[in-house]
Amino acid sequence: MKPTSIIGIASALANSRKLKLALVGMQFAYLGYKLLQNNESKKGKKKRKKLKR
Repeated sequence: MKPTSIIGIASALANSRKLKLALVGMQFAYLGYKLLQNNESKKGKKKRKKLKR
């Protein structure tokens, strides 16, 4: 199971409104972190030397 799924299930089962908001915030933070991590790894792959013709 992915961490976002686990956090989503926990927020659905939580009774406290503050706890639900905290868990949803954690989910968004994790997704943002993964998005930034993927963008940084793609930058290294894009920088290739051009072939001379």
